[in-house]
Amino acid sequence: MDFPVYSSVVKELKDSFLSVFETSKDVDYEEEQFQDCRITPTTCGTITIENEITNPMTEKLELARKWSLNKYKYTRQLISEKLGHGSRTVDLELDYQIDILKDNKKKYDNILRLAQMFSSHLFHMVHIQKQLGNAFSDLSLKSLELNREFSENADTQKMVAKNGEILCVAINSFIENVNTLVNKTIKDTLLTVKQYETSRIEYDAYRTDLEELNRGPLGPHSLPKIEESKLLFQTYKEKYEQLRDDVVIKLKFLEENKIKVLRTQLVLFHSAISAYSTGNQTQLEEILAQFHIKVKPGEKATPWFDDY
Repeated sequence: MDFPVYSSVVKELKDSFLSVFETSKDVDYEEEQFQDCRITPTTCGTITIENEITNPMTEKLELARKWSLNKYKYTRQLISEKLGHGSRTVDLELDYQIDILKDNKKKYDNILRLAQMFSSHLFHMVHIQKQLGNAFSDLSLKSLELNREFSENADTQKMVAKNGEILCVAINSFIENVNTLVNKTIKDTLLTVKQYETSRIEYDAYRTDLEELNRGPLGPHSLPKIEESKLLFQTYKEKYEQLRDDVVIKLKFLEENKIKVLRTQLVLFHSAISAYSTGNQTQLEEILAQFHIKVKPGEKATPWFDDY
């Protein structure tokens, strides 16, 4: 039974593999072409000076060849794992922590989205309450028989609007701090996690190559390849282990910082909503002072995304 997708992937890998060796031939040709450009050593007494003209194009081709080879090995290992054929290095505890972090990131993003919607709706509600209060005040002056009723409603709407402005400031502070945690601190940690996951695939790719060479027949031609493979394997192993240690450290500090930030912001959110629900303007102002949230004189409520 044919698998068109799998066949196309194999063809791409084959073409990539052949291009690597074609690039290698080009490098050999360039080296032969510039062998005649060497300057013979000049001797003066006991001092010998030797100059050699290097070809920048040769160096670039060599770098391109190495990059292509590494990319080929990485892609081959990744596809092999996806198809369930290749073996992979697994760190159960670390992988579990990374999965939890990625899942929490999605949930925190959702909280931010909802909080921003709440801030926007609150801002528009405060704006309407102000207009409604002004309308009641205007009617209280023109309707003497309903002056008291219109005045009471005007005062109520203005008071609720004032409390809404204070709540809007508190909610925006909550959003700003959680946004910094999610889209800067956590995002930076996930960037290191991405580098770690890439290094893990590279490490497994060169580990697989070394294992295949060790299983093959030994001979004068295979020994140099094995030694070269060992050096590459050791290089990528050290890179993988270093990034793994970096991820462990960042996850530890992230957890400590996350608990500290979220605990403070959740208390702020709860306290502000509770005070607003009871119409306690004094308590709302005390909450802003408690969390060091400063409101500039004459500052009006704005939706979070208008400021940021």
